[in-house]
Amino acid sequence: MSRRRFSRRRFLTWGAGVPVCALALPSDEELVPFNDYGPEFSVEAQADNPRVKCFDLRGLISLATPADDFFAFHQTQTVRPDAGAWRLRIGGVVRRPAEFSLQDLLNRNDHRDLPVTIECSGNSGDPRIMNGLVSNAVWTGVSLAAILRECGVEPEAREVVFLGMDSELERKWEAGNTPYLSPYGRSIFSQDAQAPANLLAFAMNGQPLTAEHGFPLRLILPGWYGMAQVKWLTRIEVINRRYEGRHMARNYQSLHALKSAGETLWLDTSISRNNLKSVIARVTRRRAGARYEHRITGAAWGGPGSIKTVEVQVDTGPWRPATIEQRTGDFAWLLWSFDWKDATPALHTIVCRATNARGETQPTREQLRNSLISNRENSINQKPSNRRVCSQIGVSSWIERLARVVQDLDLVRVQKLDLSEFNDGCGMNAMFIESAPTQA
Repeated sequence: MSRRRFSRRRFLTWGAGVPVCALALPSDEELVPFNDYGPEFSVEAQADNPRVKCFDLRGLISLATPADDFFAFHQTQTVRPDAGAWRLRIGGVVRRPAEFSLQDLLNRNDHRDLPVTIECSGNSGDPRIMNGLVSNAVWTGVSLAAILRECGVEPEAREVVFLGMDSELERKWEAGNTPYLSPYGRSIFSQDAQAPANLLAFAMNGQPLTAEHGFPLRLILPGWYGMAQVKWLTRIEVINRRYEGRHMARNYQSLHALKSAGETLWLDTSISRNNLKSVIARVTRRRAGARYEHRITGAAWGGPGSIKTVEVQVDTGPWRPATIEQRTGDFAWLLWSFDWKDATPALHTIVCRATNARGETQPTREQLRNSLISNRENSINQKPSNRRVCSQIGVSSWIERLARVVQDLDLVRVQKLDLSEFNDGCGMNAMFIESAPTQA
């Protein structure tokens, strides 16, 4: 079978097929401002150490997030490799170690596209983040499982380690605190690495990866949190023991509750796969004679099963079904909307929740507190956005609580941005609604 060259024309052809207008804002609609967006929120949250860039969900109009808007989080600085000198090396307990240039991968004939949502495990409703550490793209690359088969993984393989080009100087206790330059690394079980959906990606949305998003090659593990999607991938090592790198063994950890006979044991575990989540992106309004009509829109993703329904609650009213506008694939977010026909002039609290095909609904904050403790995955209620709990708080108490958080943030503003603090993903949005257009 002849090999197909991967050209710029091919990139553009695929890019043209990406849906871009599912929730586009019509010319006669305008945004209704949220009260919980304050001056603390910034798309460009931090330049480096760690690099933090948010996606402003109020700009969500398409299934695919443009590369320039796609969120970014990495531990140090953006790496800008020389594509000609770059190599991917695969070794360890494999029968045929291999080395690939970027051109080697571009020349293969087994490229495929896959829509995948990536979310940082520290994503939350923190006033600095506003659930903006999540985005979706159509990724193009080659099958990781196929590459591993070609290398011949040995039966004793236990884990597959993925190492990026971004490195940190780290003092190693086991070496008498001697400093070593350590690459960012993550590992997964060998059987997970060989799952058919995993990609070694060199393009997003029909264009070559940018430096910010891992050029020339990054790992895409559908359904896993962002810390596993190693960027600037340069080495894959198959090992017969556990990998205990800093960002595997000492970072990205959670405590999960084991309950038996009335007792609870908290088990240390590694953060891995996405939880079920939905968010409200924005509320818009349009003139309808002497009044306004309102529309609520958002996205939902994650969890172990396909999302079947999204519901919206206004204040303490009943849960009402939203309309699923667009979805593509099992690993990408879906976009939803809700026509809010009975808006009244007041400050309103709006929440949403998703339910999957297994009948699982996003847990409330209280449910999570009883089962999960994590300064990333869910400290207060970071991950779920079953926002019923927010409406139970009430608007006035939410505003008071937000003021306290902002005051606390002022005390640490001079320090490095730490996404493990103040993770509050209840996802409630508050706004003031006018019942009639003002006259010009």
